Amino acid sequence: MSSRIHKEQTESSFDNFAFRKALLLSTLLVLLYLFYKVVISQDLYISIAYAILPFILIGLVAMFLFAEKAIYSLIISQFILLIAASFFDFALGVYNLLFSIYTIILLLIYHIYKKPNWEKSYNGMLLLYSIWSFFCILEIANPNHVQAAWNISITHYAFYPILCAILVPLAIIKYKDVKWLFFIWSIFILIVSFKGYWQKNHGFNDHELYFLYELGGEKTHLIWSGIRYFSYFSDAANYGVHMAMSATVFFIALFYEKNLWTKIYYLIIITSSIYGMGISGTRAAMAVPFGAIIMYVILSKNKSGILIGGIVLISMLLFFRYTTIGDSNQYVRKMRSAFYASQDASYQVRIANREKMKVLMASKPFGYGIGLGGKAERFKPKELMPYPPDSWLVNVWTDTGIVGLILYLSVHIALFLWCSWIIWFKIKHKHLKGLLTAWLCANAGYFVAAYANDVMQYPNSIIVYTGFALCFAGVHVDKKLTEEEEENKKNIPIL
Repeated sequence: MSSRIHKEQTESSFDNFAFRKALLLSTLLVLLYLFYKVVISQDLYISIAYAILPFILIGLVAMFLFAEKAIYSLIISQFILLIAASFFDFALGVYNLLFSIYTIILLLIYHIYKKPNWEKSYNGMLLLYSIWSFFCILEIANPNHVQAAWNISITHYAFYPILCAILVPLAIIKYKDVKWLFFIWSIFILIVSFKGYWQKNHGFNDHELYFLYELGGEKTHLIWSGIRYFSYFSDAANYGVHMAMSATVFFIALFYEKNLWTKIYYLIIITSSIYGMGISGTRAAMAVPFGAIIMYVILSKNKSGILIGGIVLISMLLFFRYTTIGDSNQYVRKMRSAFYASQDASYQVRIANREKMKVLMASKPFGYGIGLGGKAERFKPKELMPYPPDSWLVNVWTDTGIVGLILYLSVHIALFLWCSWIIWFKIKHKHLKGLLTAWLCANAGYFVAAYANDVMQYPNSIIVYTGFALCFAGVHVDKKLTEEEEENKKNIPIL
């Protein structure tokens, strides 16, 4: 009797397995047929999009299963959408915002089933940006306000900083989580640097040619010093500054890494970043390593760190300012010109424009309104700033006035001081301190560059504010490392 029942159960299981296998095979055949139809009836890009759809679905499911690691998804999505924008026309900011909102919704759903430690998100960065966000909300009362412009600009002004302040401490719990952040970023650095190489050696695709010759990109990218390559980024300035940041971060992190293979990998990242920085022809990128080294000297509490930082800083200054070594190379020559800015015609035009801006801004202590201080013709505001800001910090000034600029700078100065205090006094573990220092130093260099160019674009903002939030998360990571060390000591057998 029992053998008959067992036989029936076995046959039933086999039938179910066969049915599932047949269903899966049928589904696969249907999908392959549809893919074939798309390939022969549509263009290549639509075919590729269709082909990667299953991977997108897998990614969305993975995001739900690992919702507490939302910052990883956010960084990955920014780069993937940036790459996609190099082939398709779509509103990059809108899709990034939608994906961010989707991430938040997943995290809230995750909160229903599990209880993440939200207390880690109640940190100094969240406090500072809450103050700044309140001011941004008050800017809605600006007489020149246009809601559409505010909606677009608020993402970089306040949304992403607050999102990072909340998500990073939730995701970064252990030291390996910090290393994962570095690894994820490094993968995309390799991708965007290779794209720059491809543009230089194989030319631009149709979408990029349209940007250059139809949208006017050739005016700033096909210049006297040669072609300025921009990889997947919106322009060469953002590409160059981003690569300068990554070169700085991984160069400093290299000195705190013990593993030989990781050191070699970091050297590859640094080399790729310097290459991308060079072919971008962006002089503002030179500000990043200089600002970072100065910050590194400030953060170093030991003589060797100060000495190394000082030597590197002086060596770079002497090389670019007082020698002509490498002038035969157009990219070295372009970077060297950053040290002779007073002799540059475009720099003189910027200075002249800023003097004219001062006259207009004297009667606008709260600016033209968020999103309206630059190229805002498409929003049709009541008043227009007739001169291009040409840099992020000048854009903050024209958007929010002298009141907003002072508050913005105050918030960021306080943020740098707070993060520096954490690194000085709260982080005890050398390798963790090194990684946090590297990212914070790059941020310092980034804001120096932000005075020269409008570099607060995708995906720069998410990288910068992740660096700040990482310092606040680092306090809990350092505590976790201490607990693990104490636990390991307890488990050591006494002979």
